[in-house]
Amino acid sequence: MGVIITMVIIKRKEADFINKTEKWVFLYGRRKTGKTFLVKNFVKFDDYYFVKRDRTILSSKEISYETLIELLKVNLKDNKIIVIDEFHRLGENFLDFLHSISGSGKIILLSSTLYLSKQLLSTKSPLLGLAAEIPLELIDLNLCLNEMHKFGFKGKDALELALFCTEPIVLGYIEKTANAKKIIINALMASKNTIPALIGEIFIEEERQISNVYEGILRAISIGKNKAGEIANYLFSKKLIQKENSTMIQQYFKNLINFGILKRVFIFNRGEYRYDLISPLMKFYFYADEKYNFIEEATREKADLILKEFTPRLIESGIRKLFADKFGLRESIVESSDYNIDGVLLKFKKPEIALEIKWKKLKNEDIKRAEETLSKIQAKRKILFVQDKTNVKSSLEVMDINDLIE
Repeated sequence: MGVIITMVIIKRKEADFINKTEKWVFLYGRRKTGKTFLVKNFVKFDDYYFVKRDRTILSSKEISYETLIELLKVNLKDNKIIVIDEFHRLGENFLDFLHSISGSGKIILLSSTLYLSKQLLSTKSPLLGLAAEIPLELIDLNLCLNEMHKFGFKGKDALELALFCTEPIVLGYIEKTANAKKIIINALMASKNTIPALIGEIFIEEERQISNVYEGILRAISIGKNKAGEIANYLFSKKLIQKENSTMIQQYFKNLINFGILKRVFIFNRGEYRYDLISPLMKFYFYADEKYNFIEEATREKADLILKEFTPRLIESGIRKLFADKFGLRESIVESSDYNIDGVLLKFKKPEIALEIKWKKLKNEDIKRAEETLSKIQAKRKILFVQDKTNVKSSLEVMDINDLIE
């Protein structure tokens, strides 16, 4: 009997907004975040056009740019909903044309290019004010966790698998009869060249020459160099920037944040920030390649060993964000020479929840250390998050995966 491959389909909240809004829509984000899938499966539209690199357009058949223009003039007057995927390939004249015909019908524009997204969101854009801007990032971890639970994955397996499934490309590797680790490793091995390539594909020709700096930033952060000065030092050592000066790379940080690749995490006790990669899959790859040359020497055995080493770090950042989103709080941490706190979730600049995450088999000393650490901060709730809270006794509020399942 063969393996049962199950198609996992997760509806995202952006689809409802796109369907309800009467404005035109600009949906953007890096490649492989599921923009086309979301529109084709959950959004109402009359016609769908995909723009090829040579500016020819695919619909039910291949058409020219001139034909598309004429079709849009007619169909928008008839109040039809039109999707144009990778529309940035049509150039600036197309944006001027869209501006000239605005006022009827609805156009949904899709783009996976950072450079164009910046241009469209600028004050000089012909589309300024015409289109609702919707960045599509990763799938919400809470959605993934509940979906994995429905498919029969429990506890530790459900959360670890859900974490990687926030990347839509991993959903295609779900096998109902396989264990979670096998699914994750299958996805890692199959995507070992895809993930690094995503960085270069984000930028069109105008910015291609500096994509190495962007990748360098991600590599630095993946191995724990997550402050601006540390990242600048790393880039300078690799001869990617001319001066060891963090002010030179501030625009790079902004771009990566705006495009949903990086986020800033507030360090509560220092009033400063560190940077973190949003994608667990991307974080794993750059860490594994920097430390173990994974892209060149990938094996299932090596992937397994690196997963064991790196998963607790992924769980820590994933759970901190999940709790922050769940309770509508601001994500932050504490870093000091004596102790660190995995999560300090803020409400109006004040700690609401203090969070310690232990992703291993617990010993009594681990529990005591967590209690001592969280005693150093004032917060309404102090939570110890573990793999399985059965038989865990603590003065802290203890939670596990089952408390997150809806």
